[in-house]
Amino acid sequence: MPPNLQRATLKRLDDAYRSFFRRSHLGRKAGFPRFRGKGWFNTFGFREFSGIRLDGPRLRFAGLPGSLRVHFHRPLPSEADIRACAFRRSPKGWCVSFAVRVPTPPIHRGQRVVGVDLGINRFAVLSDGGYIPSIRAARRALRRLRRDQRAIARTRMGSRGRLRARKRFARVHAAVARQRANHLHQASARLIRDYDVIVVEDLNLFLLTRGPRAQSVYDASWSRFISMLRYKAEKAGVRLVEVDPQETSQECSACGANVPKWLGDRVHDCPSCGLSMDRDLNAARNILRRAGVGPGLRNEAECGMRAGERLGSLPRLASASSTS
Repeated sequence: MPPNLQRATLKRLDDAYRSFFRRSHLGRKAGFPRFRGKGWFNTFGFREFSGIRLDGPRLRFAGLPGSLRVHFHRPLPSEADIRACAFRRSPKGWCVSFAVRVPTPPIHRGQRVVGVDLGINRFAVLSDGGYIPSIRAARRALRRLRRDQRAIARTRMGSRGRLRARKRFARVHAAVARQRANHLHQASARLIRDYDVIVVEDLNLFLLTRGPRAQSVYDASWSRFISMLRYKAEKAGVRLVEVDPQETSQECSACGANVPKWLGDRVHDCPSCGLSMDRDLNAARNILRRAGVGPGLRNEAECGMRAGERLGSLPRLASASSTS
């Protein structure tokens, strides 16, 4: 068992150096990997699923008596091949994640397509008029985070009171992370279920997180949402297309004319063709038009179904998760 744990540690080190060289080649701030003590990490794992086996609801380790009972969040696929696992310590306890290999289904040949424009006021606006609300989990918890941070500052270094204050602070952060992850999973799952082709922007998040609204961009977590769309689309056989985001908010989706707007201008008014609509809806339609997915495809509005009606339940689902 120890050699398998060492492989996971070496893989983490290899990933750190690969990221360092990738940033160096791109001309960014490299950030050379630094040594971290044992208290820095909250995870350990098995890079290869050997020395450990899953026996029904229990995990058994080679060379150790007894077993570890596991409560599954959802059942593993019957055809899944477990390749690795990782244990993670959170403020609420320990959890284990399994990396499995499943067969990839063929791409859908359906005709339901949609363009998605990601934003801050509304998390995503769809080209057929639907939208996904933004929960702003970190912003809603900001007052409590500041209060707990001040409580930590008032304690003495190394005291038990400081340890308790840090645990309270960590529980708030963990609750924010759960709310955000729940919302992203729900939103991505709904899009994958309702559409056959999804078109999103290929955003340069490195530049967006260096702007004046970096905190809101981090809170929205667009990168994680697109990552979820990628693996869920591959698993479900849905086609995900990423297009150039340049000038999607400035172009008119009807005539293609350039209509300059400030960030505070929320309505698109085209002087050439007279089109007037929400700025984000115009951008979502431009995103869909740039994909070039073919003239035979149509969106949900043309099929007589409104995505906004199906996605309207997301605010209630997101607010219910905040109590967990």
